[in-house]
Amino acid sequence: MAEKKLIVCACGAAINTSNMAKIFIEDYLEAKKHKDYRVEICRLDQLDEKYGGRGNMVVCWMGPVDDKFKAPGVQGLSLMVGAKKDKEALVEEIIKLMEENYTP
Repeated sequence: MAEKKLIVCACGAAINTSNMAKIFIEDYLEAKKHKDYRVEICRLDQLDEKYGGRGNMVVCWMGPVDDKFKAPGVQGLSLMVGAKKDKEALVEEIIKLMEENYTP
């Protein structure tokens, strides 16, 4: 069985902002019937340790973007303060990044 596509929401403590982003992304993916994704939260300082070298993932940065991390990513703060259409557009951008960068 193929590994699910992974979206990692990363913030400073992996408690609040990343968890709120995770919930919105999961709800959106479920509503759109995307079943091949998994969404996890992680502290910014744990990304390399937990996910370094893993393919098939996109990072939703809830803090400063680390351009050196070896996975595509988006700045996710609009998931906290944006309008619903902006939040939905960001999740669509994540899906597009996954499709552009990884093949099954």
